[in-house]
Amino acid sequence: MDLDTADRQKRTRLISLCFASLLLLLMYGPLAQWFVVADRLIYDKLAAALPNRGIENAYILSIDPAKLDQSQVLDRYGQVLALLRQAGAERIVLPQPPPVAADDPLPGWTASLASGTSIYVPTRHRFADITGHDGFVNFAADPDGVLRSVNMWQLNDGVMSPSLPLAIAFDSGDAESGYRLSNADDLIFLSNRIAVERPDVDELLRGRINPSIFAGATVFVDTEPELSGAVARLPSGEFATHSEIVASLLAALQQGRAIVAPSWVTALEALAPALLAVVAIMLLPDRGRRNILSITAAIVAALLLIEMLVLYVLQVRIDLGRPILILSGISILSAWLVGNPTKASKDAFKRGSDFLAAGRLEPAFAEFRQCPPSDTLAAVMYKLSLAFEQQAKPERAEAVLDWMKRTHGTNLKPQTAAKNGGMPQRLGRYVIEKHIGRGAMGAVYLARDPRINRSVAVKAIPIEKEFEDEELKEARLRFFREAESAGRLTHPNIITVFDAGEDKGLAYIAMEYVPGIPLTSFVDPTKLLAPKRALELVACTADALDYAHNQGVIHRDIKPANLLYNPKEGSLKISDFGVARMTDNNRTKTGIVLGTPMYMSPEQLGAEKLTGLSDLFSLGVTLYELLVGEVPFKASNIAVLMTKITTEDPVPVSGKRAGIPPSVDTVLAKALAKHPQSRFSSGAEMAIALRNCARIS
Repeated sequence: MDLDTADRQKRTRLISLCFASLLLLLMYGPLAQWFVVADRLIYDKLAAALPNRGIENAYILSIDPAKLDQSQVLDRYGQVLALLRQAGAERIVLPQPPPVAADDPLPGWTASLASGTSIYVPTRHRFADITGHDGFVNFAADPDGVLRSVNMWQLNDGVMSPSLPLAIAFDSGDAESGYRLSNADDLIFLSNRIAVERPDVDELLRGRINPSIFAGATVFVDTEPELSGAVARLPSGEFATHSEIVASLLAALQQGRAIVAPSWVTALEALAPALLAVVAIMLLPDRGRRNILSITAAIVAALLLIEMLVLYVLQVRIDLGRPILILSGISILSAWLVGNPTKASKDAFKRGSDFLAAGRLEPAFAEFRQCPPSDTLAAVMYKLSLAFEQQAKPERAEAVLDWMKRTHGTNLKPQTAAKNGGMPQRLGRYVIEKHIGRGAMGAVYLARDPRINRSVAVKAIPIEKEFEDEELKEARLRFFREAESAGRLTHPNIITVFDAGEDKGLAYIAMEYVPGIPLTSFVDPTKLLAPKRALELVACTADALDYAHNQGVIHRDIKPANLLYNPKEGSLKISDFGVARMTDNNRTKTGIVLGTPMYMSPEQLGAEKLTGLSDLFSLGVTLYELLVGEVPFKASNIAVLMTKITTEDPVPVSGKRAGIPPSVDTVLAKALAKHPQSRFSSGAEMAIALRNCARIS
């Protein structure tokens, strides 16, 4: 890891640590109740779907107090209890019997509470002194109005007394319930409402319901009709009465499914936010946004799964909402600190390219190290290593190559050199492997740089055969000048030139090897690209030309053959910048330079001084051919062709092919204007116009 990356990671982790510390301070301090909301929300969602079973053979009988006074309600209780005793009910539970003041006389039927069927009532109610079976009924909702937990024990005159459902469970001899709540696990948590059958009391008293159905049953008697008599809202969002709550708790206790929170859970809940904060600070900073999102989603999913499994399988409530909240907070902060990785890498690449062009190699190396690995970056770094060598800094060149090996790997395998009698086996240090084409200045070979085992394209020119004496000297100077001009360009859509030299009578340029198809493959009328795709590719070319023109380099031979397209990756690169010359305001002689006549601008044909606007004319001709499969100016000889290029306007393409909007005609008319001043002012301007056309095509 380089120093600037390490420093950035330390800075990001420090910011994340400060943010996490603030969150933890608020979470355990003044805003604790606000953070608990996350715990409650997750628990409520899980508890609502928790599979529960009710008490077997249980009923709720609700006496409607709407039309009865206090004494009538008590009388109705007496009638119902008498019927249940006669029917042989196993036990009767009165979760919330009518209050009876200390100085009021008890109804006569209460004397029978002490004998026969066990009757359970709330502690401290006057009935409790008679029945001998009692327990606390104290349901306290959370601040948001939801009843999530009930105390199973309560201090009563210095003695711990059980709650009503726990007292019933103990009397029934349920050992499991006692074990589950015997070690300070004094809370039992609620989930959803378990439906209990509710026979109509009036129908029962009129004899329309056979009392024998209550034989051996647990019967709850209250004055709280379903829904209208509800006293609490459960985590599932359902409303429940005292009887329904006691019935749910009793069912959980008897079946060993009581939801509890042991002491180890409380300790874990206290530590979990801090532990998750540490994990997030170690894992998330300085990752890409997609990685941050993936890691966060995976951890959150794991935490939710753990909470669900512990709840559903072990019946233990463990709240992980706060850890999830702090993890999400650090994740959002980390993603924000990372910023837009695409824009940041593009900016770093541009700054590095500018530094490299200016000969400031160390700043260029620092900027390039901030970019993600790619073939384009590898090509530029290779070029940077050669630049370090030229400055007599071999140790820095090695550092660049080592960085490339660490980030890009070393899985490029040497290929067997071709055994072609007419092809050199080696040029400079480059091992020639096969002939792959012919450029405007000579043959092009696929070669290998043995130093880093990297494939390169080598363009070779038989310079000694073409020129002699003084002409050879001038040609050699021009060749290296052109190579130097191309070597200044570092752009994702321009093939990078690494090196230039002379060997065995051949001048050569080593450049980035790009597998691709020249756009000449798509000028056949039967194989044309979709108009939108053609416009997008030409827009990318215009952007790259804008960059080159700003560097003082003109291509002079833009045509489909010099635009390499990789359909699989959707990328395009301009090749053959080796025929370009550095623009020199002190020179008056420019001449026609190695161009293709049908793509030339009028000023290039007239041997006038050229600017980058000449390339835009050639790009317009290229776009025309890509759209309709023919060039705008055709002739049987060079003289007629030159006349057409300099005097005639092309036929609009919108009438030649369906799906091309008229706006493309406007763009082409401007790009193919006879006078440079009438064309687009720059490649960037032309690219914007082309992309606007692509949006409506």
